[in-house]
Amino acid sequence: MDKDLLNTLLTRWNPHFTDLAKGKWEGTVKREKYLQRLKPLMDIPHVVILSGVRRAGKSTLMQQTMEYLIKEKDVPAKNVVYIFLEDILVQQYLSMGWELLDQLYNHYLETYNPEGKVYLFLDEIQGVKEFNRWAASRYERKEPIKFVFSGSRKALLESESATVLTGRNVLINVYPLNFYEYLLIKNVPIKGENSIQSLRDANFDQQHTILHHLSKYLYEGGYPEIVLAVAEEAKRAIAGSYYSDIVTRDVLRPNAVRNAHEIELLGLQIMNEFTKTHTYSSLGRPQKLSVDTVKNYLDYFAKAHLFFTSTHFSYKTKETQDIQRPRKIYVVDNGLRNFNVPQLRPDLGQCAENTAYMELQKNNVAVHYWKGKKEIDFVTMNPDLAFLNVSYTDDLHPREVESMVEGLKEFDKDKGIILTKNYADKKEIEGKTIEFIPLWAWLILNGRVFFKESNILPED
Repeated sequence: MDKDLLNTLLTRWNPHFTDLAKGKWEGTVKREKYLQRLKPLMDIPHVVILSGVRRAGKSTLMQQTMEYLIKEKDVPAKNVVYIFLEDILVQQYLSMGWELLDQLYNHYLETYNPEGKVYLFLDEIQGVKEFNRWAASRYERKEPIKFVFSGSRKALLESESATVLTGRNVLINVYPLNFYEYLLIKNVPIKGENSIQSLRDANFDQQHTILHHLSKYLYEGGYPEIVLAVAEEAKRAIAGSYYSDIVTRDVLRPNAVRNAHEIELLGLQIMNEFTKTHTYSSLGRPQKLSVDTVKNYLDYFAKAHLFFTSTHFSYKTKETQDIQRPRKIYVVDNGLRNFNVPQLRPDLGQCAENTAYMELQKNNVAVHYWKGKKEIDFVTMNPDLAFLNVSYTDDLHPREVESMVEGLKEFDKDKGIILTKNYADKKEIEGKTIEFIPLWAWLILNGRVFFKESNILPED
């Protein structure tokens, strides 16, 4: 790369070098829970990795962390460097691999001659081969660099070269806005302490307002750009471009998929039928895809953070992993689904189940379903078994309670939770305790305590 291009890129990516008022963090929506976790991580040597679905806010979080370093930690502006590796001007040089990073960074050092530690933010880095080895070598030499990476593919952590940073990195998974963040953007102040009862009592006078916003959130999801768009047509256009970008950049290109139309249709088919049970065979039937092809495509989608799979729960690992058993598939964001799939009206019951799954998925190693005569939506083990059904109504069907009681008896457990629209109660049924919790309160509580306090910093 010639020096003029290097200068152009560094200047374009880092307007804060000359004017803080032009920092790209200006006007962005604060993600306070993420920032609370990121700030202390700036004081340890570990590489910080932001991973998650495309356009969920990783770049914005980088910019907001940069602002924190400059304005609150008094780091010189020129020591905080942002490099965007999906810039159109960079694409033709990606084949250089780690040498591209070397050229960019060495040119930065020669041009700006920073004193002290450099905070290097490398955005969408997964397309640069051997970037992990490049960073690890500088890390091992104890160069004064703090690395912050972002990537929209799980390959960021699964490549062979990624192992060189094992034990030297801290991973933060970034998701679209949760419901608590959504309410903050909509200027709905939430009162009360961090318990279901306190939230219900303190917000009793604005329950109708919260429920109004919940129905909107279940429909349009939590992508900030979609939420902030006013017109329905604009929301639909944004969601369409997001889906296209995810499929093209994070599914087709990295996996060298030849039949783009085939995999795009499968993705839309899955979004249309989300939260339902599927087998590889049933998913492949409309396009006559083989089981192996469907299995591979689902793996590609999962690595792009687009779809998540829930398998049948059993204490027997072999039964849980049985590929013949149906699996339930969830999408990372309701809005991405609802604005891409034609429908007369969205099924808010399915949207509620999908939203609850995503909340559980963030803080659990695995989320399963269980099916006996009837079905329980979610079974988690963290560390003990927990059972949860979602019924987005206040007029519950008896099967919701019957399935919960059946599952609790099967696994000899005493308590289960059913998430409702606004109904709250606790009942003893056939010797089992069933707690009915309004979905809105459960989502707000989850949103407030999003990160487990014990996991903020890595162990020494």
